[in-house]
Amino acid sequence: MKMILLLIALFSLPAILFAQSSYQLTIDNAVDLALKNAKSLKLAESKITAAQARTNEANAQLYPTLRLVSGYTRLSEVEPFKINFQGREFEVSPTILNNYQIRLGLQYPIFTGFRLENNAKMMELNTKASQEDYETELAKTIFDVKNAYWSIKNLELSLQSLQENIRQVQAHLQDIENFYKNGLATENEVLKVKVQLSNLELTKIDLENAIRIGKINLCILLGLPTQTELVLISQPEFQEKEFSDLNKLLEIAYKQRPELLALTFRKEASQKAISMAKSGWLPQISFSANYQYNRPNQRLMPAQDKFYGTWDIGFTISYDIWNWMTTKYQTQQAEESYRQAEISYQQLKDAINMEVSQNYFAFIKAKEKINVAKQSVQQAEENYRVTNEKFKNGVVSSSELLDAEVALLNAKVAYNNSILEYEIAKIKLEKSINNFGK
Repeated sequence: MKMILLLIALFSLPAILFAQSSYQLTIDNAVDLALKNAKSLKLAESKITAAQARTNEANAQLYPTLRLVSGYTRLSEVEPFKINFQGREFEVSPTILNNYQIRLGLQYPIFTGFRLENNAKMMELNTKASQEDYETELAKTIFDVKNAYWSIKNLELSLQSLQENIRQVQAHLQDIENFYKNGLATENEVLKVKVQLSNLELTKIDLENAIRIGKINLCILLGLPTQTELVLISQPEFQEKEFSDLNKLLEIAYKQRPELLALTFRKEASQKAISMAKSGWLPQISFSANYQYNRPNQRLMPAQDKFYGTWDIGFTISYDIWNWMTTKYQTQQAEESYRQAEISYQQLKDAINMEVSQNYFAFIKAKEKINVAKQSVQQAEENYRVTNEKFKNGVVSSSELLDAEVALLNAKVAYNNSILEYEIAKIKLEKSINNFGK
């Protein structure tokens, strides 16, 4: 029994230790970890590999193919072919029951109306588009991680401000209870402070839960077990960054956004698809060469039960004289696909224009709000200091001190939010012009 308990303890220990493990993270560490483990990036990499394989397959079709075919056939017994000449029978071709075939064949498409060449180029362009899709996922992953990281950090800072406010209200409660005992305050004033303290405790529970959920989400983004205890080290600091004017940012976005580059490659691929469809109007020319080593070899008369080698070469020219306008309809489909790609390209440019413009003005607004929020904190701190002193001296009421405490808490939370808003606005603007790490 003791041995069984020991084994259970040994197997349970790694899980317990793992569940209690902590992971200290800077913002840069978080990004690096996400880029290493992100499933979306691995999926995008797989799509690039598949697209490259299709490109290699299309290029291989431009070259000659060599095929070896062999086989064995057992025939049923039949009467040999004989002729009767002057009363005597002569066997013209013997019955050979065991047939062996070996053929080495070479095929080469000399001219396909440029279909194979255009197909290879189309596959290459699609591969480049897949690579740009990967860059899109890369930028999205970086943004998601930074956004999640700073959102959690903002909640933690708000929780710190809340805990500080709780300590202030607890001190306030102690003072007002002393005043009440000495007949200097009413019971209603004591109850107001207690209600305020209870409300703060409820808010604290909500914040702690939000932090817990945010860290689970961040663990998923980083590819870590969700029970990992994350310790976020980086602190949001207002480091002013300057961007070019809006028109310049739009120019950068049009050049660097991977979604736009991917659509550019897909537009070019659609043009190649049009050329492929038009190849149906042109003749197809191919070359073939075969070497056959068969037993019996059908080219020998009469047939002989032995291996014999023969060869042949030839050219094939085919041309669709009439196919009920199939080529025309295929060309129309390809042309409409190109037209759709062109419209999608313009739509994406419009969307990028709107996104960059919104993020640019949001960034400017967020930068301006920080200074205002900082002044509000300074004013609220001074107001609380003065009001608290007056309250202790019996000059102001408990309600006025409560108002000062709430105002200070709101000012600190607003300042933390303004820092977060600035960080998020900055990384949104960087993402919208694909400027991460540049």
